[in-house]
Parts: sequence; C-alpha cells; structure tokens
Amino acid sequence: MRIDSKAIALENLLGIRERAKGSKKFNRMMSGWNFRELASFIGYKAALAGVPVIYVDPKETSKTCPRCGNVSRYNRKTQGWFKCTRCGYQSDADRVGALNIAAKALDALGARL
Repeated sequence: MRIDSKAIALENLLGIRERAKGSKKFNRMMSGWNFRELASFIGYKAALAGVPVIYVDPKETSKTCPRCGNVSRYNRKTQGWFKCTRCGYQSDADRVGALNIAAKALDALGARL
C-alpha cells in the first residue's frame, strides 16, 4: 500500500516512568513531563484535521541506524550525535530517532513511501 495522506507518529510513552529510572535529577525531569496530556492534545487536533495518530514502541529508536538497521549502544557515544558503528552513517540523534519512529509507523500501517 502506498501512503499519500498525512499521519502523525508518536512514541507510545505510557509506563515510561516505571521503565526509566535514573539519577534524582533524571527522575525529577521525568516526573515533570505529562506525556498523556501532550498526546491528548495532539490527538484532539489531529482528529479535527482528519489525521490519524499512530503510536509505536520506542524501543531502540535512538540506537538503530536508519540506513543499515544496526542496533548498538555505541552508535550514540554522545547525547546529541548518532554515528553507526557498522556503516558510518551520521546525523543528529533526534533526527535519527524521528526517522526510526516514522519507519515503525509505516510498518504498522503496512505502507511504504
């Protein structure tokens, strides 16, 4: 199936507070985010525009190379930069995560670009 319409892909972050534990600073930061409220706002606006929202599993989205599929924690030696240890692909880490989330959403729809 070819997708010609719009869609919004989001990470399914329900339960993230229980899964992600870290330092006091990290835990304080996590407790300040209201993922459900943000997702609700996005869903509400998307519904008004007739745009579907697809929730995908966020697992490994920041450690997976969007070019070759290599998954490694060593792909992210710094917080903001991604460099694949297999194929050498490099990009901003947030961009890589977004590409992987979009790919998972397309897979969930059974679509292709």
